[in-house]
Amino acid sequence: MTQQPDMHVWTEEEVRRLAVDRGNALNLSRILVPLDGRRSSEQILPFASMIADWFSGEIMLFHSLPPTHPARGARLGQVHYPDAPRDRGSALAAAYLDEIVSRLGPHGIKARWGLATGHAAVTISSRSTASSYGIIAMASNPRTRTLRLLAPGLLEGLWKTTSVPLLIVNPNQVKLNGVTPHPPGSLIFPYRHAAIDSALPVISAIAGASRSSVTVVVSTSQANPENEQELLSILDEDGIYADIEHAEDDTVGHIQSLQSERPGSWIVASSKMRSGLYRSLFGSTADRLTRDATGPIMIVPDSKVKQRRLQDVKRATRELADSL
Repeated sequence: MTQQPDMHVWTEEEVRRLAVDRGNALNLSRILVPLDGRRSSEQILPFASMIADWFSGEIMLFHSLPPTHPARGARLGQVHYPDAPRDRGSALAAAYLDEIVSRLGPHGIKARWGLATGHAAVTISSRSTASSYGIIAMASNPRTRTLRLLAPGLLEGLWKTTSVPLLIVNPNQVKLNGVTPHPPGSLIFPYRHAAIDSALPVISAIAGASRSSVTVVVSTSQANPENEQELLSILDEDGIYADIEHAEDDTVGHIQSLQSERPGSWIVASSKMRSGLYRSLFGSTADRLTRDATGPIMIVPDSKVKQRRLQDVKRATRELADSL
């Protein structure tokens, strides 16, 4: 295990204040939470509320309604027929989201809600980009490789389209049973040289704001003492305590063991966000971690992926506006 050199002398409050400033610059204070009406989807709310509390932020509760039926008319000049099922769905969704907002308010959590019509993953990604949200937080039971290829769900759609970090909680693994979870205390970071720039600012901000330490996990085959000391120095400058653990063979298994040994800990991993057939056949470190994580995991898109997807979402938004 490699430990950090002597840290800068920061008070705990100074570390937290600087981390909050860094997080706000990344829009981590703006959290988009998709809800589908099931109790399992609400399992993400305590974790989204934590982030909102750390960064004095706001939660946007979001529900996507199915696309409008073609019978309503899609071209100018056509008759638009009443769509009673959709109107009823909108009213029920609004009442449900209002009730969730009322539950969060007494805990000091700022929240509001929004509705949109269209493909869920597309509308969520578009909203996160257009409104500058820094995190999409959701509860999801990741599907097997075969199932997600044949019947992709919301997580698969967002994995393919999002340009902002995904905070994922598996409701089958993280069972709260009405108990409010504690702050993480420990963040586990799989170190990948090519993707460090995308995840490190997020890790630093969350660690400082939540008063958590960071454990960096490095595969022995990729160990580089010089790079590791540089990484520890970067975190030290932000007042974050960190140590490095080397994984001998199975890096993913090592990370999973760490999270199991540290109840409440979070994994923060960067990813190239591969999707489709390639992801189903070959997977990735982030993919395996997401499917088997026993606690919250945050997936941060690689910087190149983020830029490309931002452009894709902006182009799709313009095309949608032109079609109306």
